[in-house]
Amino acid sequence: MSACLTAERTTTAFDILVDPRRRYLLSLLYERAAADRTQPTPHSIETLATDVAACEHGCPIVTNEQCRETHIELVHHHVPRLSDIGLVTDETHGDTRTVALADHPILDLEWMTHFLEDPNGGSTIDEAMLNRTLEALQPARCRLSCAILARQRTDLAVDDLAALIATHEDDTRLVDLETSDWRPISTALRHDYLPSLAAADLVDYDRSSETVALEPDAPQWRADWLAASPIREVVMALETRPAQAGTDSRGDTAADSNSARTSSGWTIEGTARVIARSHEIVDSADEELFVMAPDETMVQQRCLERWQAAANRGVDVYVGSRSPRVRDTVRSAVPEATVCEPQFDWLNFHVERHHHGRIVFADRERVLLVTVDDEETDPQATAITGDSPEDALVRLVREHVGPRLDRLQSRCANGDEATEAATSLRL
Repeated sequence: MSACLTAERTTTAFDILVDPRRRYLLSLLYERAAADRTQPTPHSIETLATDVAACEHGCPIVTNEQCRETHIELVHHHVPRLSDIGLVTDETHGDTRTVALADHPILDLEWMTHFLEDPNGGSTIDEAMLNRTLEALQPARCRLSCAILARQRTDLAVDDLAALIATHEDDTRLVDLETSDWRPISTALRHDYLPSLAAADLVDYDRSSETVALEPDAPQWRADWLAASPIREVVMALETRPAQAGTDSRGDTAADSNSARTSSGWTIEGTARVIARSHEIVDSADEELFVMAPDETMVQQRCLERWQAAANRGVDVYVGSRSPRVRDTVRSAVPEATVCEPQFDWLNFHVERHHHGRIVFADRERVLLVTVDDEETDPQATAITGDSPEDALVRLVREHVGPRLDRLQSRCANGDEATEAATSLRL
């Protein structure tokens, strides 16, 4: 499981978002900083309190009492909390106390941007459920519990879940666990974590049988912000669950689903979900990773960071692009990667309005092929993906790409990787 799932920064991000007033405040500061186009202008807390109260009550006109209550909360609780983390600057000029958005890496996270642009998370669930969801997922063990449960096909005993959590936290094997290793976790699950997750409708916790299962039909799993967050591991695990006849893994009919599973793979619709699946494949690579990126629009900083992380853990990384700019960028950001110029014309050329060409291929058993509709006002990605060596899509890509990777590896091993012949993959 990805380390970012339980990382302290992820916990901090959930803690920031769990209170709607903090979300409204950050959203207002983000909106005004974007309008400034220069150094963010400080704004008085008193003025911001009025705007936050208006957001909270869904009305542009608020009472003095509502403004006063919000002002007190901002001054004594929310602004100090955000200032301690480094998300805002907090200054006093005479009798006026001002705040401005600071430059902090948490604000660059894609899923945080969803809340900065829309403090309601762009979700179809109401604010009360969103608050419960953020609160339930704030503890690292709750997020880890969901990730473990998403991979289960049946209910799991609470003690078994506790043991699996212990193996992850202690980086050990089940056979090496002592009762004292997992018993305190089991107690915390029963009395704290599982009731909180159940209150948010994320799990089905049966106290009488001491078993728990993930709720695959919870609407939160369909939220774009969650699919872009570290919790995407849960979303993608649900996507790959075997579907019942006539339905997908979430219980929806194939016609209504964002992802439709077939015997030879499944489709994924929506840029956030496609990106999440791409990240999952890259993060799961153990030995070899091949990525084709036709142009710079398909190479983002978080992609480069993941490719570098794969190289750091010993994965042979190959990145192909017909764009000189992309090749130079990858050579600079991921020096361990082998950069090549593919000659797969059938994947690199535009076909009508659709832009083909993005491939993520890990260990020759997991693959993602991406198409982007360039004529849309807001271009959206669609992908087909496979997750097994026996998958028809995986076999097709392996047959086309595998032999060329073998030749590329051979040339690199012979010290020819710098030559143009060695850095071309020809169809």
